[in-house]
Amino acid sequence: MSVKLNHYWSVIPGRDEACVEFINNTFIPDVKNLGLQTVAVWSVLVGAYSEVVLENASSDLEIIEKALKDKQYKSLKRDLFKFVKNYQTKVLVNTGKIDSYTVDISKTTIKFNQMWNVQSHKKDEYDAFVIKEYFPVLNELGIFVAGEWEVLIGGGPGIICEGRVSDINNLIRNLQSKKFQDVTRKLKCHIANYRSRILTFYIDN
Repeated sequence: MSVKLNHYWSVIPGRDEACVEFINNTFIPDVKNLGLQTVAVWSVLVGAYSEVVLENASSDLEIIEKALKDKQYKSLKRDLFKFVKNYQTKVLVNTGKIDSYTVDISKTTIKFNQMWNVQSHKKDEYDAFVIKEYFPVLNELGIFVAGEWEVLIGGGPGIICEGRVSDINNLIRNLQSKKFQDVTRKLKCHIANYRSRILTFYIDN
């Protein structure tokens, strides 16, 4: 799966249970009929932007484009708005730096997503740095780098580094470590608008 359609929203107060039922029983099965696999539905524990993130994935950008134009998808989105507010979407494409992306995710997985913009005049230096140093250090710290994504459509920052961990306590300790802080300082010499989020499962689909 090399392309994602991510949905971001906050749940209308008092509509959580109805929202979960709609997502499980209607939204996920119906987008599957449109060729989109639901990877996971996440709750944002730490970080701004939204409360919930639903990830759809496909092997082909054309499948996502076709789904977005489909009457069934437009109807699903109208029904989703009965339960959510502040809805936004992003289309993400894999940059190709990580070739091990998988949609098979354990229900105990915690996500640590980092977002940034690459300084245009440092693009080549950035590419070499993240491949040779940044991603390997994250993996050493137990933050499995599942993929690097470029935001093709939607708001910035323009790059998302998708990390997965199995233990949030270890994640917090590693984020406080000198190794992580040092390598992140080096990263920031090549990027701007750094942000991060920690996510856990919202729905076990």
